[in-house]
Amino acid sequence: MFNFNTPRAKDDALRSRITQIRECSSAEALNHLLAELAADAAFDHYQLNLFLPSGLLQSNLSIFSHEPSDWLDYYWSNQLVVDDPLVKLSFRLSQPILWDEIGEYEKNLSANASAVMALRSEYGMAEGMTLPIHSGQGHHGMMHLSRREANGELLTTLELISPLLPYLFNKACDLLTPPHPRLSDRERECLFWVSEGKTSWEAARILGITERTVNFHLNSAIRKTGCKNRYQAIARNVAAGQLRPDMQRLNITRIVKA
Repeated sequence: MFNFNTPRAKDDALRSRITQIRECSSAEALNHLLAELAADAAFDHYQLNLFLPSGLLQSNLSIFSHEPSDWLDYYWSNQLVVDDPLVKLSFRLSQPILWDEIGEYEKNLSANASAVMALRSEYGMAEGMTLPIHSGQGHHGMMHLSRREANGELLTTLELISPLLPYLFNKACDLLTPPHPRLSDRERECLFWVSEGKTSWEAARILGITERTVNFHLNSAIRKTGCKNRYQAIARNVAAGQLRPDMQRLNITRIVKA
């Protein structure tokens, strides 16, 4: 149970939980630990959605859940995810989303979005919050925590769960992300310059190699990632975090000092 009498006790308890998360060897073990954490924080239900990119705009979804089974069946069979404001806000925000304050985050909530939230309450999720989290590899996650009865103590329980969320998210990603082919430095360089709108000939001039060599590396990257052309390879590798901003070509636009 979360019971912190002293700062040291709080630190020790968090360290113990972090160790438990790191030692989870399967998705099932992690789901069991999620159930313990939710119960300790006095939540009846939880759901951790993990969006793993398969392209720039396509993702595979994995779900860890202890929510009413009939709710999950109804939610997915009716594609409520399309209108779910919690999902849309989680992709846009990084801050916790308290369900009773959803109007503060989304000023013009559609009728369909309001209906999804009303249905949650009808299915036994009267009070809750959603914690978004994102990674540099294009992974997106959101953890829904809810109760059958509201008690107004969301911020207190937020303090208990928030420090553990990055560890839960990273472990879920480690367990469920399929291995991505590793590109060579030269393959990444060629893809980078093509992503900047350069032709193979222009990239060759920049890199000091032949156009034929550039095309060789581009074709290798396309083949490794199972893509059809260089543009799909760029999209897929950006989504997977293989292509990142060049630290030597940053434009510092503003520095705010105290």
